Amino acid sequence: MDILALAARGTLDLVAAECRALKLPIVGTSSEGVELILDQRQIARALVGLRVATRLLLRIGGCEARDGESLYDGASQVRWSEWLDVDSTFAVHASGDLVAPTGGRRGLDNHIFVALRVKDALADQLTRVYGRRPNVDRDDPEVRIVVRGRAGKWQIFLDLSAPPLHQRGFRVQPGPAPLKETLAAAVVDCVDWRGAGRLHDPMCGSGTLIIEALNRHLGIAPGCTRWFGVERWPHHGAELQRLLDAERGQAQAHAEQAIRCARGLDVLASDIDANALAATRANVAAAGLQDLVRCQQLDAVAMPPPPGGTVLVANPPYGERLGGSDVTELYGAMGHAWRDFRGTAAHIIDGNPSFVSAFGLRADAERRLWNGPIGVTLRRYPLGN
Repeated sequence: MDILALAARGTLDLVAAECRALKLPIVGTSSEGVELILDQRQIARALVGLRVATRLLLRIGGCEARDGESLYDGASQVRWSEWLDVDSTFAVHASGDLVAPTGGRRGLDNHIFVALRVKDALADQLTRVYGRRPNVDRDDPEVRIVVRGRAGKWQIFLDLSAPPLHQRGFRVQPGPAPLKETLAAAVVDCVDWRGAGRLHDPMCGSGTLIIEALNRHLGIAPGCTRWFGVERWPHHGAELQRLLDAERGQAQAHAEQAIRCARGLDVLASDIDANALAATRANVAAAGLQDLVRCQQLDAVAMPPPPGGTVLVANPPYGERLGGSDVTELYGAMGHAWRDFRGTAAHIIDGNPSFVSAFGLRADAERRLWNGPIGVTLRRYPLGN
């Protein structure tokens, strides 16, 4: 089957690497993600095992269209009854390039209109087959249809993963300025902690970075305890369900053993905010990692020097958590306090243009990423040199 593993901006190489690690056959890459040809067993493996990819999509059609009529015609070529029936609820979501009006005809000039034309093609076809129209459910559809445009060419997908893959199921209590799990997974892929030395998030928020780092180190699959959108499709089949259940079961058994056998790890989550620390404790417990993580209320700019070999990973506030946009004082205090942490590497997610100059230290590596609509940079700082 023709599959696209969606990659957020800045993570394409990481998604490709995780696909290779899962032994998923890659046929190409694009600006949107990694293109795969998968059988049902590999789809189950991808859904349970992908950490950085944001969604797993099944391509079922496509066309070139510059107006609503041609898009409707192209979407009508999809055999919709192979994927859903008249009792299935569905929703259509569109994104990507839009097409300006030409020759007096309305173009595909907003995503709502694009989604509407595909929705009409689907509903009209199923009405002809079943004699009545299926129902749209924008909030909780059984089948989520994704339409993505690029230079007048439209690809039509079904979302195998819905809800998105960042929803692992362990975030039972959100903290301030929550970080998506898929972004956190991309960050820890770039962090040089492999279980030796201390791992410390001094601004832990809801604990996402610590949880993702531990799960990666222990080989715990991110999808081992959640369900996937394809399981709600009316025609997804008993075989795929069996494969998914088996993949999850094996992953859960591995997770339990890996946690039970974990030894010698030094993992610390701290925050000055008691509410954030409470959220971290709740989420760490929901992930089953409470015996492996120490939680402590600490001020990141007044904490004692960590032991040599420590890896700090932090997502400092971009402005929102302190009630204003000027957080340069905090950044400056961090740089002053951390500069003498000998033998320590700090990996910092920088989402404020003033961070670099205020922090005042020199990074030796960086990667551009996106926290939702906010452009951020992950920088590595060797401290105490």
